[in-house]
Parts: sequence; C-alpha cells; structure tokens
Amino acid sequence: MLYREFQPDILLAPYIETYWTASGYNQEAELHRVLPDGCVDIIFSFEEDALLGMQPTSPNIIGTMTTYLESAYVNKVDMLGMRFKPAGFTAFTRTPISEFTDQRVSLVLVETLFDERFYVELPQKPTTRERIQHLDAYFLEKLKRVFQPEPQIVYAVDLIRQTKGLLPLTEVAYKSCLSLRHLERKFKVAVGTSPKAFSKVVKFQHTVSYLERNKDTSLFHTAIDCGYYDQAHLIKEFKTLSGDSPSYFKL
Repeated sequence: MLYREFQPDILLAPYIETYWTASGYNQEAELHRVLPDGCVDIIFSFEEDALLGMQPTSPNIIGTMTTYLESAYVNKVDMLGMRFKPAGFTAFTRTPISEFTDQRVSLVLVETLFDERFYVELPQKPTTRERIQHLDAYFLEKLKRVFQPEPQIVYAVDLIRQTKGLLPLTEVAYKSCLSLRHLERKFKVAVGTSPKAFSKVVKFQHTVSYLERNKDTSLFHTAIDCGYYDQAHLIKEFKTLSGDSPSYFKL
C-alpha cells in the first residue's frame, strides 16, 4: 500500500499535523496495525461506483490512542486522512474528544465538524490534490470561528514532546503554570488522554525512531538511552503500545 503525506496550509499548521493518503489493491485481506501517536485522525474512504465514479463512504474518526489499533483492508483501497495535532481537533468542535479515546467511530454519529456543503462538494474532487485543497479551504473558513486551545495546554503538549516524554509531570505542570490536578483535567479535555498516557506514547514514538536509527544497539542500552527503568519495562511497554517486541522495529 502506498502511503504519502501532505502539509496543510501554513495558517492551519497550529491545528493540523498533516494530510495523508493510502492507496493500493489487495486481493486478500491485509492487516494493518496503527500505532498510537497522541493525535486524532479523520479518515475518508472512497469506493468505485459504476455510475458516479469514486464516492466517499461515511468518514471515521479515530480518537487519541493509548494502544495500537488493527484494521483489515481488501480489494481497492483509496483513503484520505487528516491528522490533527494534540489539542488541535478541539479547536474546531465542542464535541468532547475524550469520547473517542481508543475508538474508531463513524463521524456521522457525532457530526459537528462538517456541514452538508462539504459532503456535496467532496465527490466532485477527482484527484488527491483537489481533495486536499477542498479540506484546506473548508478549515481555513472555519478559522473565523475557531476555539483557541488553552495556551498552557499547548505549551504542556509541546514540552512533553520536546523532552521525549521524560519530563516528570510535576515539572510539566510547574512550567505550564498549572497545578498538577488542573493540568490533568484540562489536558484530558483538550487532548483526549491524561498527560501520563500521552507522555508514554511520546516516549514510545521516540524509542521507535531510535530503534530504526540504531539497529545494532542492544535492547538494554536502548532502554537506558530512551528513559526506561530497564529492558523488561521497555519490552512490556512495547507489547502494550504496539503488540510487538522492540526487536520488531530493528528489522
């Protein structure tokens, strides 16, 4: 399956991490494992219609994940996704993002993000470039009524990411000018998970990158370099978050 990423308009960059596409053809069902990254995704799938050409099916929202998600695809695959930055999704809707944590839900069941005009015009866009331009234009218009995320939470998210999930939460709260209790409450509302769970995911993502870059490094030294207590804790975290051992990411 071919996977590609596209950058949003610069004005949307504070809220949207990337647009992405996945396409291909599988004669037999192919299982794909999606790893947690602290973000929220919306996925549009397109199916061939004999009279109308490619038509979108009901979009899905994948909430902030604290473990891996498995999906199976068969026959023709044509997907367009948009990945929101942590706290970015809540800038465009008042729907509590925590309702979707670790879930894949049909967006039509909780529709507050897209209007009828968006769905009418989307099938008229035959190419990936035009679909992405349609998304860009739609969300640029929504910037006029954006709900700005709390700066303290945005700062906390950035701080956790910059420190690779290793900074103690007491320090994150202090540097964000929040009590630990307020950080935890506000963070879950904006991001969909607790700051502790988010830190674990950030540390995991950093460790995956480390393993891919340092294939000859032992798991013992990987654990030490990436902030895990020991090799056993590293393996346990990877089993929980990815379903695989760390060695899988060295292949």
